[in-house]
Formats: sequence, structure tokens, C-alpha cells
Amino acid sequence: MNTEENNKTQRPQSAQQNKPQSASQSNLQGAPQSGQPGGPKKKSRLIIIIAIIVALAALAVIIAIGVTRGNEEPETVKVDTEEEATVYGDETLGIDPVVDEQLADYRNIALFGIDAKTADSETGHRSDGMIVISINEKTDDVKMFSVYRDTYLQTDDGGTLDKVNHAYAYGGMNRSIKALNRNLDLNIREGISLTWEAVRDFVDAIGGVEVEVLDSEVSYVNGAIAEGAKLSGAGLQTLNGNQAVAYSRIRKDSAEGDHRRNERMQIVLKAAFDKVKTMKESQLVSILDDMLPKTDTNMSRNRMVDTLKDIMSMEISYNTCWPYDTSDWMHDSIYYGVPVTLQTNVSQLHSEFFGQTDYVPTQTVLDISSRIQSMTGYGQ
Repeated sequence: MNTEENNKTQRPQSAQQNKPQSASQSNLQGAPQSGQPGGPKKKSRLIIIIAIIVALAALAVIIAIGVTRGNEEPETVKVDTEEEATVYGDETLGIDPVVDEQLADYRNIALFGIDAKTADSETGHRSDGMIVISINEKTDDVKMFSVYRDTYLQTDDGGTLDKVNHAYAYGGMNRSIKALNRNLDLNIREGISLTWEAVRDFVDAIGGVEVEVLDSEVSYVNGAIAEGAKLSGAGLQTLNGNQAVAYSRIRKDSAEGDHRRNERMQIVLKAAFDKVKTMKESQLVSILDDMLPKTDTNMSRNRMVDTLKDIMSMEISYNTCWPYDTSDWMHDSIYYGVPVTLQTNVSQLHSEFFGQTDYVPTQTVLDISSRIQSMTGYGQ
């Protein structure tokens, strides 16, 4: 099912008009809340920092709207020291204390692609791209997963069931992080947002990315870029910034819709990551300094460096899309992706990402899962 066609007429332009519609049993009340939110070793740290920026780039490619600007001192959810990080272990970000203890060895970072024109557009805009990067701080193992934007989850404190990307529209980064923590039993404290023009600039800065373009994808890429930059055909080739953006934005080439689009995002991510790892330290420093002002984040530059300073190398050992098992559901002529069931999808996630065999989700997740089943009829 083509989820994009269902969403075209519903995209919010501001927090005051065209707000996302909800299929929840309890509706959102009132206006959206404000968003809150020289040696080999040195080179390795820079590579890791750039790799996170690469993840942001691949994520935001699919958004295709607007420009971001830097925000070095966000108003809330600021995390600059280990002491401050501890403060956000409570319900402020929806982190269950037992989950926090179980995931103490993991740093989970949320990456958002938002349909906003500026980084200070904290509400009224969906997060149409979401990636969670999970770093095992004991093993330096890195895994990541994309969250399908149409996934039917609880998006606020009032119990609203809605598309998870609507959480950003009503509460910015803070509510989005909280929704991911609450529904997936995670301990995310840090988030970064980016939009597509920064992606274009980034891909150009690293000299393009090498991607195997399918024959069925060529016409869609060429239809979105100017004459003189069009692809001559299919096959393995180096895409520039505009071409990479167009490639990752393809929506109609696959019957899988959003699923295939997430696959393209990951293809671009890995291609960019492989390219970055071959670059000189001076180049990495320059790119890092250029990219940071184009992001909206609750992480300072020093925080990024400090977080990753002990990791000598970074390899993405596993990447996937979540939920693993989902079904299409139409409600009031709006498409939703229903996790079948939320409970089993969360259990599988924790088994694959955190080694928690036979993981039993928190009561919060079990309750949300039960309400989703009752509302949709799936999984009963």
C-alpha cells in the first residue's frame, strides 16, 4: 500500500493548522506543546562522529523539504555531562528505571528527519525519518534500526494512539524521544535532527556516494533532478548530493512503499560511511565543522567527542527496520502500520539488539500493546 498517497493531503504546515489526525481512542487536547528538546586514535574519533552525521544524512534524505540551522544551546533535554545525563533517567523522557538499568551499557541516540524549514520549527512538523543508533559501550559494537513513520503507537502522556511521526508535530524532539522510549522500552536521552539540503551538501562534501542503482529506479531519480545531472543508466555509480537525495526519496518504485524507502536510506548510509572511513583527518575535521551548524541537537560538540572518545573503530554490525511484523490498517480513510503485536516486536528488538533472550516488555508496553490490539483487531 502506498502510504505516501494517504499522507499527502494531511501533512501539517504549522502547529496551528492541518494538524495530524489521530485514530486514538483519546484525542489530543489543546495546542501542541513546545518541543524540548593528531594520531590514529584521534582520527578514529572523528570518523565515528562523522558516521553519526552520515546516519543523520541518510535519514533526512527522504524528507525533501527545508533548511536547518544550528542550535548549540537548546532550551531543554540538554545533556553535556554524565551528571546531567542521569537527570533524564526519569519520566521526563519516558525511561523506565528498570529498563535504564538493564541497558546501562548501551548509549541509544535518536536521529530525526523532520519536514521543517528551520531547526527551531519544533512543533507542527512530522518526523518522517527516525533512526536509533545503539552503541554497546563495552564492546564498541554498533547497531541501528529505522522506525517506520506510520507505526501505530502511543504518542503522548494522555494515551493517544497515532502515527509515531506525529509525536514530533505535537511536542518536538522531547515528545518523540519519549514516544520511542515508552513504546520500545529504550533509554534514549540524546537526539539530532536534520533536513535534506544539509544532506545534499554533505554528500557533495565527501565526493559523492557509490550506489547500485536499479533499472527501475533510474527514471525516478532523473525525474527529480535537473538536466545535465541525470543518470545515464542503471548500475554501480557515484551519486552526487542531488542524485543521492533523489534516489533516497523514491516513493513509487516499490510496492513495499515506506519499507523500500527505508532500505534506500540504509544503502546511502552505508555507502557514505564507507566513503568517510577512507578520508584524511583534515577532511573529516572540515566536514564536521561544516555539518554541526546544520543540525538541531541536544548534544554539544564536546558531548559527541566525549561520548565516543574511547572507541577506536566503528563497524555497523547490524541494521534493520522496525517493527519486524506489521500489518496495514485503514481507519477513517487514513493509513496506519500496526505492529503485530507491539509486545512481540519489542521482545524481538531487545533480543537482537541487547542480547536479552526471552525479553518480557514492561507493563507500559504490554498495556499499549493490548490497546492497539483492541483498537485494530490485529493480534487478537
